[in-house]
Parts: sequence; structure tokens; C-alpha cells
Amino acid sequence: MIDAYRAMTKHMPDNGMQIVMFTHQDAAVWADLAMILWAAGLRVTAAWCIVTEVEKVVTTGNYVQGTVVLVLRKRLDARNGWAEDVLAEVEDEVISQIRGMHALDEAAGEDGTKHFADADLQLAAYAAALRVVTSYGTIEGRDVGAEVLRERTRGEKTEIQAFIERAVGIANNYLVPEGLSKSTWESLPREARFYLKMVEVESRGGKQLSAYAEFGRAFGLDDHRRLLASGDANDARLKWAADFRGRDLGESGFGTTLVRHILFGIHAVMTEENARRAVAYLRQEVPDYWKRRQAIVEIARFLANRKAAGKDSECAAAEVLAGAVAIDRV
Repeated sequence: MIDAYRAMTKHMPDNGMQIVMFTHQDAAVWADLAMILWAAGLRVTAAWCIVTEVEKVVTTGNYVQGTVVLVLRKRLDARNGWAEDVLAEVEDEVISQIRGMHALDEAAGEDGTKHFADADLQLAAYAAALRVVTSYGTIEGRDVGAEVLRERTRGEKTEIQAFIERAVGIANNYLVPEGLSKSTWESLPREARFYLKMVEVESRGGKQLSAYAEFGRAFGLDDHRRLLASGDANDARLKWAADFRGRDLGESGFGTTLVRHILFGIHAVMTEENARRAVAYLRQEVPDYWKRRQAIVEIARFLANRKAAGKDSECAAAEVLAGAVAIDRV
């Protein structure tokens, strides 16, 4: 593929472009495709996601619903980039991209209609990262083509691939769910961020398993399925407080996060019909409870405001917990 794209790049004019249509289920393939195109002397200048499948009653399975269209131009500059400088440039580009899309949504009209879904923002952030990264001929002096062709053991990542993933991680840091502050978001580990991001996706009607997989890989999770109550291809959903109950508490990963403690607190409110036990639990189990109290209130209220069928009791319990923690005193 590198040879084929190099040949096309060689025979295209300097102001020409190539269009690649890419239909995928595995977000990890993005890095491989990006490296192939990058090694062929091309740079990503834009990316668009087009819905090419809609839900049908007769369709079952985890079918692909979107096709990504990449706009590629010849890379005329063979400059080398230093990793930290490039990452800083990626951060600026991602911020600019997301701010621009948010501005378009804010100008959508009084009816509140939004042009962009969460997946659109994720893809745009990814494309912004690729626009910067693929504009360089080498990173830290490493040739991309040599990295792509180097024989690897199963599961091994090249340094360039790891770099792309770092760039994408920067992109995802700016997809802060509405209702959470940036400081609270940045204080959370990746498992908690994934959970809260998917809460927002679900509240907007998202239920495709492929979306959970893509966000899971974007946040660097090894196994996002353990957080799902339903893994149906087109009707997936997260575990809620009533699904978790006391399971996984204290276990590595999500089980030790602030979000998991809050979910158990919500479950305690639901079973006890008051917040006394829940607050006592949080005081005992959350490190630096008094310093993190505001974050607990913020996350609990975020969970209280999500809209989903059958979640009224959980939302009410989350609001009770938020109020109890807010007025808690030594």
C-alpha cells in the first residue's frame, strides 16, 4: 500500500489531492492507515464522516454505519519535528478545531439544534492531530516508512504509533462532557473519563457498540466491555449504579476511581432511601474527601441530569447524594 500511494503521490501535481474513503469498525486501524499515508509522502488536510448505513429492522450484528473520507495532499516539506514541540502544536490545533465546531453549534439557532454529535467531535479532534503530525517528514529523526515496514511482534507498537496515540489522547482531553468543569475532568483517570463521556453519549441517544469501542480505544482502555451492561451491537449501554451495586469496588482500574465510589453512593441512597450511609461511605473511602467534595457534587449532579429510559430513580438518588455532600460539614 505504501508503494501504491507513493506512486500516485509521485505522479500527482503539487497542488493536487487524493481522497480516501475508509469504512472501519476498529479504531486501532486508524493509526496503521495514517502511518501508511504518511510514509507515502501524503499529509491529512481534512476528514469527514458520512453516514452510509441506517438502522433497519432486518439488520442485525455490529454493522458499520459510517465511512470516513480523508482529504490528502502532497507533503512538500520534509522537516523534522521534535516530539514535545509537535505535541504542543497538536494541542493548539485540537483546541482551535473543537472551539470552531462549538461556535457553529452555538450559532445553530434558538431551537438548540446541534450540527455535530460526539463522534463528529472525536473524529475532528483526531483529524486535527493528524493534520499536524503528517505535516512533518520525520519525528525525532525517525523515518515513518521504516517504522511501518519494521517487523514487529504481536501487539507491539512502534514509537511513531505510540506518538500518534499520544496526539489522539490530547484530542480527547478536550472533549469535556457538558456539565463538568475542565479541572474535574483533568483530575480523573482514563477509565472514569470514558465512563462519563459515554454517559453523555447515551444521554444524546447513542447506543452503537462501535462508538463504545472507538471511545474505549481513544481513551486507551484495554477492556471497556466490563463497564457495559449490554453489549448488543446497536443497543449497547453502560452499567448504572443499580447494575454495579457493590461489585468491583476497590479493584484495579475503574473500581478505585472517584466515579465508581459515587456510583456506589447512589446505590446506597436508593437502598437506604436517605444519604446518611452514602456520605459516611464516601468520607471513609475517598482519599482527600474534603478536598474532592466539590468534584463529588459536580459528578453526582452530572449523573443526575442524564436522560435515559428507566433511570428516574437513579437520577433522583444522584441529586439527593449531591445535595447531601454539598452541605456536609466536619
